[in-house]
Formats: sequence, C-alpha cells, structure tokens
Amino acid sequence: MKKHLFLLLFAAGLSNAQVFSENFNTGTMPSGWTASNPDTSANWGVGMENGFAMFPTGAAFFDDDDAGSASINTNARLTSPVISLAGTASPKLSFKYANMIYNDDSTLKVEVFNGTSWVQVFTFSGDAGDWGLDFDTFMYTVDAYAEASNIDLTPYINPNFQLRFVYDDAGDYSYGVVIDDVVISSGVLSTSETLSQDMFEVYPNPVRDNFYIKSGLKSQSVISVMDSSGKLVKTFSGKSDAYNLSDLPKGTYMLIINNGKSTVTKKIIKQ
Repeated sequence: MKKHLFLLLFAAGLSNAQVFSENFNTGTMPSGWTASNPDTSANWGVGMENGFAMFPTGAAFFDDDDAGSASINTNARLTSPVISLAGTASPKLSFKYANMIYNDDSTLKVEVFNGTSWVQVFTFSGDAGDWGLDFDTFMYTVDAYAEASNIDLTPYINPNFQLRFVYDDAGDYSYGVVIDDVVISSGVLSTSETLSQDMFEVYPNPVRDNFYIKSGLKSQSVISVMDSSGKLVKTFSGKSDAYNLSDLPKGTYMLIINNGKSTVTKKIIKQ
C-alpha cells in the first residue's frame, strides 16, 4: 500500500513540477517584470481592476480604453524576468487570458527569447474569456478566463529565457486585455492535460495537403499555423472537414488550437 502511495505521489510531482509562476496578486508590477510601449505612454498595469473592468484576483492588464480614442497601441509589451531553463525537461507554458474588443479584433501575442532572438509561440485575436457586468459599479467583470495550456518550450531552452506578452489594439479604440496565472512547468502531462491534448488529435502527421482534427472543435474555434521562426502563416476559423496546407513549403509548423475555453499546441510536419 505504501509503495503504491509513493508511486502516486511521485507521478503527481512529475506532472506538476513548476519552474516559474506568477499570479500578479501583489497589486504592483512584480520584481523583474517590465512594461514598454513604443507607440504611446499607455502601458501595462497590475491590480484587481482597471478603468473598465474588475478581475477575480490580481492580474496584469493593458487598458486600451483608458489610453484614449486617439491612442493607437500596436506593440505594448509585458516582459518577464530572466528565467533559466537550462537543464529543464520538457518545459510547458500555461496562462489565463481575457480580451474585450470594441469593433476590430485586437490581438494578444506571446513571444519567447531563445537566447538569440524573440520567437512568437502564441497568438489570439478577438474576444476571449467570459465577461459579466457588475450592476453596483457598472463595470465589466472577468467571470472566467480563456486558458492557454502546455505550449511546448523545449525548442527555446536556454539560461536567458524570457517571456513577453504583446498587445495590439488593431488601430481601434478597444477595451483591453488581461493576463493571469502564468506558469512554466516541467515533466510529464497530468491525466487531465493528456485528455485535453487528445481531444484535439491532429492527423495525419506528417501531412501533405490536408490535415484533420479529431472532435472537440466548435464553430468559434480558431486554428493558427506558425512556422519554425514563430511567424503566423495561416489561420482557420471554425470546425471543418479538412484544413489545407498545400500552399505551404515543407517544414515543421506549430498549430495553436483555441476552442474558446482552452488553447493547446500541436507540432505538425508538412511534407
């Protein structure tokens, strides 16, 4: 019995070994994090609310509404401290996010420093998360976040690794974006994480022309295709019988599958 208990605890430890985490609950910008915006003086902040919304706990946010109608913010960056991934086995990135648009689809991107340059590993455009309204304050509330889960960081392991979250308001007077519970973990996936990955089984792999996704997709799902440099090269919207990559050159690509409530990544080879 004790042997079985030890094995269970050991397995749980493997599936939940945190290398880095940040919940932004301090109310101020955490040590080592920096905010920069080459476009305007508007920038990322930290707290439990901003000018238009309240959050369940502390979070990082870019308040595009507070920046003003004449303020265009295309490259507002929130950058992490240096996180050494040297010797880390199978690092994975997960985080929660919410985005509220006005007219145009503002975009959240995540980039990582691979020791030499910044590479994009995640992108999402449009509304994200579940938003409510507090009738006492007439402010919006984040009732539930969208989640990006298990973004593979293995290709970017280096002792000077960093993350940065980049907000682009698409030239619109939008509301803004919220980030919370940033976690980098190492080790094997937990059972629930494995089931989430399996729900979006991609086949065939390698692929020549069309690939298919096994179940799990909804009409509002978005599939983003990025090349090995992190450049977004193709986007598919909604559930489809097949997704065509015939116009792309041979190589390795990353699929980012966003289903509204969760986001997973899949590596695929184009022949």
